[in-house]
Amino acid sequence: MNKDHKVILTDIDGVVFDWHKTFVEWMELQGYESTGVAHHINDIHLEFGIDYNESVIKKEEFNTNMIASTLEPYAGADIWINKLYEEGYRFIGITSFSDKPIAQYYRYVNLEDHFPTDCFGSMIFLSPGEQERETLEQFHGTNLCYVDDRIYNVNSALRLGLKPVLMSHEYNVHFNRQGVFVAKDWEKLYHYIKEEHSK
Repeated sequence: MNKDHKVILTDIDGVVFDWHKTFVEWMELQGYESTGVAHHINDIHLEFGIDYNESVIKKEEFNTNMIASTLEPYAGADIWINKLYEEGYRFIGITSFSDKPIAQYYRYVNLEDHFPTDCFGSMIFLSPGEQERETLEQFHGTNLCYVDDRIYNVNSALRLGLKPVLMSHEYNVHFNRQGVFVAKDWEKLYHYIKEEHSK
């Protein structure tokens, strides 16, 4: 990443990759049953009616399994992120996917299946449950675009002087706050980013 690149901060699961779909399919193969009501990763235990600690164990088991390298791009991410890349944008991924080396390896494999190697100029891996706010503080006041599907994180980004975008899902569709752009897909997000950088 050089000084001429325009930088975008982004969460990965639920934004770049459809973690939820593959995780639910994997859980159902093991005999778990989803309620059919989608939940954010942090609340996935509610979707399966299981104990929170059990969901933490299952998420870590999934994220350190090779299946985690096969996630599909979410909402046109492969098309529009690559278009932004060609136009000089680079991405910093911030994810609480896992702090285990094998999981991080699978994440890089997954990214390189869909995006150029230097598209994600750097990745910041947090341990599961670690708050992204502390990581976002290093970008305080930079006015960088930050994309996430978790309301708590976009609220933090707004307070820290970033340009937050909420990727819309069933579990956050009720959210509406001045200063936060809501995108249903990467095409909408692409046009928002281009408009913001033309100001």
